Amino acid sequence: MKNVLITGGSGFIGSNLCEFFLKKKFNIYVVDDLSIGKKNNIQNKKIKFHKLNINKIHKINKLVKIDIIIHLAARAEILIPKDREDLYASSNIFGLQNVLNFAQRKKVKKFIFASSASIYGDTKNKKVKESLVSKPEHFYAYSKLIGEQMVKNYCKINKINYTIFRFFNIYGKNSNAVVAKFIAQKLQNKKITIYGNGMQKRDFVHIKDLNEAIYKSIKNKNSKDKTYNLGSGFAVSVLDLKNIISNKKDHVFLEKRNDDIEISISDNKKITKDLRWKPKINFVDGVREMIKSDKKRLKKIKLLPIKIQQKLIKQFNNKINT
Repeated sequence: MKNVLITGGSGFIGSNLCEFFLKKKFNIYVVDDLSIGKKNNIQNKKIKFHKLNINKIHKINKLVKIDIIIHLAARAEILIPKDREDLYASSNIFGLQNVLNFAQRKKVKKFIFASSASIYGDTKNKKVKESLVSKPEHFYAYSKLIGEQMVKNYCKINKINYTIFRFFNIYGKNSNAVVAKFIAQKLQNKKITIYGNGMQKRDFVHIKDLNEAIYKSIKNKNSKDKTYNLGSGFAVSVLDLKNIISNKKDHVFLEKRNDDIEISISDNKKITKDLRWKPKINFVDGVREMIKSDKKRLKKIKLLPIKIQQKLIKQFNNKINT
């Protein structure tokens, strides 16, 4: 039985991975400071939970042997106030270094790093291959690109098997991203807020498909020291997403973010070839299932008022332009 440590395990992706790997009979350990995730996302008492910032992960050195680390913990907000930008470096760069140091001390056999499709930047409306030159357009994406290089170099030096996944748009239970936001706005009888004209297209993958991809990377030797796009290979417009959730005229268009990419879509041939992985869940079915299964939570989540969203977009665009 393998011992798996998941940083950021009480967040959306982490909590789903915990449930998935418990069913696979793995021992699960979670490190999370609850700055973003929720403790009630971790319900099963078999999960060993450590409330701790990843920069202090050395404090659990007495932990039993760890075979695999799945590093998810990160600051991921794009519209973040300028005076809080240092959080990106603290979590996404220095925090990662501390987790890598921990992995080396614990003689971890496999290190899985959650990167982001945002590192590609403006891809000029084409499917992106892993070999494409990265051009991040905001600090979150930049921090993830730095993180990838850190993982590659550190793991090579210390002979740790790694896999890097560039997540596209992941949705499902416990998510707070655009799919969840639109559903919550609908359920709370608020205007659905669309940045720009809604024609931007995104590549969406259900959390259950992500779980399978990560599991396959652990089981399959072909994933050793590899970087993969984790996307569906299909694009859905933001406006189409809105119409799946609500066919009423209950939306409002706000100013577009200056860094917003028109089309983000993965070329997933590499992951299909190496891991024999393909997403199984149809997007429309996945959204409708989420509306039913996550309704109670989404009815209660806090939503930013339109005026606050407008203010943050304006601040962000001014920062980009200066």
